[in-house]
Amino acid sequence: MSLREKDLVSLRGNGKDEYKSSTDRIYDYDVYNDLGDPDSSPELARPVLGGSNKYPYPRRCRTGRPPCKTDEEVSEEKEMSFVTKTAYSVHMLLPSLEASLKDPDLGFPSFTDITQLYKEGIPIPKLKNQASMQILALRLVKAVCDAIDNLQFETPAMFEKDKFSWLRDEEFLRQTLAGEWPVKSALDPDVYWPPESAFTEELVELEIKDFMTVGEALKQKKLFIIDYHDLLLPYVSKVSHWLRTHCVTEPYIIATNRQLSVMHPIYRLLHPHCRYTMKMNAFARQAPINADGIIENSFSLDKYSMELCSMAYDQQWRFDREALPSDLINRGIAVEDPTAPHGLKLMIEDYPFANDGLMLWDALKQWVADYVNYYKKDASMVQSDTELQAWWTEIRTKAHHSAVNFGQYDFAGYFPNRPSIARTNMPCEDPTGEQWKQFLDNPGSELLACFPSQIQATKVMAILHMLSNHSSDEEYIGEHIEPAWGEEPVIKEAFEMFSLRLKELENIIDDRNTDNSLKNRGGVGVVPYELLKPFSEAGVTGKGVPYSISI
Repeated sequence: MSLREKDLVSLRGNGKDEYKSSTDRIYDYDVYNDLGDPDSSPELARPVLGGSNKYPYPRRCRTGRPPCKTDEEVSEEKEMSFVTKTAYSVHMLLPSLEASLKDPDLGFPSFTDITQLYKEGIPIPKLKNQASMQILALRLVKAVCDAIDNLQFETPAMFEKDKFSWLRDEEFLRQTLAGEWPVKSALDPDVYWPPESAFTEELVELEIKDFMTVGEALKQKKLFIIDYHDLLLPYVSKVSHWLRTHCVTEPYIIATNRQLSVMHPIYRLLHPHCRYTMKMNAFARQAPINADGIIENSFSLDKYSMELCSMAYDQQWRFDREALPSDLINRGIAVEDPTAPHGLKLMIEDYPFANDGLMLWDALKQWVADYVNYYKKDASMVQSDTELQAWWTEIRTKAHHSAVNFGQYDFAGYFPNRPSIARTNMPCEDPTGEQWKQFLDNPGSELLACFPSQIQATKVMAILHMLSNHSSDEEYIGEHIEPAWGEEPVIKEAFEMFSLRLKELENIIDDRNTDNSLKNRGGVGVVPYELLKPFSEAGVTGKGVPYSISI
């Protein structure tokens, strides 16, 4: 056995031994059995995700922290990078928020009180770990007073542009086109209830005026249904970005380290995309997504949050549909057309996420093709590469990010625009007499009562700010060449072309955002669509595509 093979064998472990620390450098698979804390309370017991038909889930990295008495092994706290320290500092802040906002059910008395979060902030008790607050001050808050610790949030870009845009249906639709939306429901109506909307054709045709009938609009793909039915009904809420970014990526990182030598060209290609992700995932299992954590306390799903995540993975995630072109086709937003740019015809021409995303996709695809074709000039070289074959086999048999992430605070930092939970029912079509009278007398107060409480809102805002924040040492795709790539002149030239294409994309996005005919990208009181601009400065910028999922 060669030294290269011996090193890979040692990295894989044997699936049985207990790994004492991160210095063991073992990449082994495990299920998500570390989200609950049944030793503390039976109420904190949570199902194991992965390894069963009931709760299918991607694998995580097996680590060496001792198991609790009633559960299996949990993840070991890793040595923290800068971004991980920031996440940890947010975790340290939360007890101070809870101490300041003692009533968990206390809502915001008025919309002015919500605005004060950005103007004056919230006084909080001094943190025991002031170093954490110093990190936090750099990355999370706009100002921290030395005399009295004061948590003051940055003003979200959407709210700064137009304080009332969140109330308009047009802005809701524009923000929808900045990302993606679910497809038509496939649930059995006999089990739940018919998924059809209560809106009739007549009501819809009043909105589209005399342009066409509803039937014509659907046939021509000019009308789409935003349908959360499949995910909402079984567990009554939605899935965060955790599943489609952090969670599904970890098995690929494990397989890459287990089967590809550090000398393998594909390992060197993928390595920048793997940095820090598993460290952040380990932190997430200990704080935001754990039992009684931020997600459970602040989102509608409560303790069923991760169960829904498992169901979403089972119903919606497929490797062959995750490529952007396939995703657009699968959702009915595009059809194949060899004569169209990128080989796709978009059903909605002014669709920022797709238009910018496809240019970025093509640039990445060309760079990867240039790189791989240099080392693997024909299919026989791929077939005879034992490491590559073992890597792909493991991914298929064991293992089973940006527009969604870095724009979150810009649009959800003002939480009325995207509330994480509804604490009361909104006035319905058949309310009681007293409820209807209260709504007519003061509709704003009814809406405020429905919004998250103060502690729920500020916790989510802190997490969203962290998720939307670029560190000063962020590594963006195409910005700096990896040393190993620069050693080969052909690869160096290919990377330089890739970098040039990304810079051209930046200019194209700027031009598109100033085109008055593209109503979904900009305008009066509208945040310009920059989520897929490849590069960014530090902070909450609403742009930038890093190599790895590191926050």
